[in-house]
Amino acid sequence: MSYITELDILADISMTEEGGEEDKSLELWLKTLDLQEIHTMMQLNGWDNITYLNGTIVKEDLVTMGINNEKIKRKLLKSVEEELISFKHGNMPGTVEEWLATIDLSKYLNRFNTNRMGSINRVLEIWEVELTSILNIEPIGHRKRIMKSIRDLRNLQSSLDNEEKKKKVKGAGPKWFHKADDLLRGVDYAARYFGCAKVDGPESTKQAGVICQKLQGKIGAGQKVPEYRLRISAEGIEFIDKQTQKAHLQIPH
Repeated sequence: MSYITELDILADISMTEEGGEEDKSLELWLKTLDLQEIHTMMQLNGWDNITYLNGTIVKEDLVTMGINNEKIKRKLLKSVEEELISFKHGNMPGTVEEWLATIDLSKYLNRFNTNRMGSINRVLEIWEVELTSILNIEPIGHRKRIMKSIRDLRNLQSSLDNEEKKKKVKGAGPKWFHKADDLLRGVDYAARYFGCAKVDGPESTKQAGVICQKLQGKIGAGQKVPEYRLRISAEGIEFIDKQTQKAHLQIPH
């Protein structure tokens, strides 16, 4: 007695991809389920590759094909759900040709190109009705494979767009000289304190420069300028007397 194993199925899939032979994965999979009698119906309706069954085929599709036996329907759908992995795109294809190749439907490339659907951006805008009314793709399995692929690509594109927006927002923000943890503790600078004076506003840089010159002029020749610690933190700015350790001036944020 011999058994068809998962390795046998994978080997046939690999042979199909590399050698261009007929894909027998569906036939082998149905044999493991003892459902060979529905093989032809599955193929004719576009359910011809087990890679794309999970997430596409449902009970109504089996009924449409003429499969009305409840036991067969339950057996097949249970196997699809529990044993087959749902196909998803790992990255955005650059061309329609590349995209169709990833879902094993390259035979439809000419239909996309001749009907002005030869770009990925146009593919992302396709409506399901266009697959029959414009592209004339009849097998329901192929149509559902295409639409699932398009939904995956839309989600993938949306994720990529969001990531790009986050990068732009992150890059557009202020670049802090100090780390957040350092600012919470406070960062100290050695400074000399000449005095203080009010200005009209933060934009009055010219006025501030004049005041600084006047303050410096008040310090006599040879007079010692008091040393302070200029502390910058999340709370604000402080001028701390180095000798007394008392804050002489506090400017909150």
